[in-house]
Amino acid sequence: MKKLLDRFALRRGDAVIDAFCGSGTTLVECLKNGIDAVGIDANPSSCFSARVKTNWTLKSGRLLDLLDDVEKRQRLRLRSDTKYLSHTTTRYLQSTGMLKRGWISAEPLRKSIAIKSSIENLPTSASYKNALTLALISEIVLGASNVKFGPELYCVTEKEDADVFAGFEKRVRKMGSDLNAIASLNPGGVEIFQGDSRKCYELLKPTITGRFSAGICSPPYPTEHDYTRNARLELVFLGLVSDRESLRAIKEKMIRSHTKNIYKDDDDAALVTRHKAIKRIVKELERKTKDIDHGFGRLYPTVISEYFGGMRRHFKSIRRLLKPNAMCAYVVGDQSSYLQVHIPTAKILSSLAKEVGFETDAIEHWRTRWSSATSKAVNENILILRKTNGRR
Repeated sequence: MKKLLDRFALRRGDAVIDAFCGSGTTLVECLKNGIDAVGIDANPSSCFSARVKTNWTLKSGRLLDLLDDVEKRQRLRLRSDTKYLSHTTTRYLQSTGMLKRGWISAEPLRKSIAIKSSIENLPTSASYKNALTLALISEIVLGASNVKFGPELYCVTEKEDADVFAGFEKRVRKMGSDLNAIASLNPGGVEIFQGDSRKCYELLKPTITGRFSAGICSPPYPTEHDYTRNARLELVFLGLVSDRESLRAIKEKMIRSHTKNIYKDDDDAALVTRHKAIKRIVKELERKTKDIDHGFGRLYPTVISEYFGGMRRHFKSIRRLLKPNAMCAYVVGDQSSYLQVHIPTAKILSSLAKEVGFETDAIEHWRTRWSSATSKAVNENILILRKTNGRR
């Protein structure tokens, strides 16, 4: 990431937009280098994480004092609290079958809720509560739960118990150490918006037209990867999903990149009906799926059309936020997840960006990774774009 900041000759006073910011990797790098940044993400749990990671005003001493307070409170709760089964988190995990399928076991869940409730009742500001909550959720997902990622989420043998507080404490102390390490820096400013990256301009308001010197991001790939499933525990413990409708509301703000977030009213595909490469891929998938009798398989061609149509909308929207000749970097991967049909993601995105007012500076190989879906190596590339002059 630092190499891209240097390549684009970004310096203090410049501003970067990451329209698919995730948990904030690009934003943190901008902060470290004194560059202002704005992040957008459809996933509210990612926005929560990014906001915590980019809040460098917290004091490590205060954070560690609160850790001691949490330890005492959660101990008392564990002795007396018999109501965790009625907690909204537990009820959601039960109603969705996540408990039955073994996402997290009963005793680690009980301990996690005791810590969560203790944090919520601390006599402190939301900023400190959020930092402690992020540490807890990280420990739940990566330590106390029974889920692993490879790259899709799956459940392993259930843990009967886990020392949730010990893992939580370790993460909070690491936060304190990190805060001490950055105390002497003069960071840039960061803002984070939760919303649809296909509507960057509308989301950030027209008052910042032409503000950004660069865009750096890694959007979703057209593959069968449900980002809300991988973040489901975070969404649940943060209280961001309570039923099917609240989950769907998040998915509807996302670029269509898999069959489980395709909806009847989607219409991004209409923007790419004449694109030759996309038409070729769609026809090949239609040929291969004509005899498939399960619903998701028949949606493969739709995913491709909706994905690239959505990315075209994104390019057109973000262009209005960029300064003349601004540079953008998109980290994207080629795919063959759908019935071994090759999708040269970067090349197609390059041509779509050209249609709305960008020129391609380069498509550079970033890394090669192994696809467990196809048992083949796939390339990930960095698509470097430059905003062209003129109105679009």
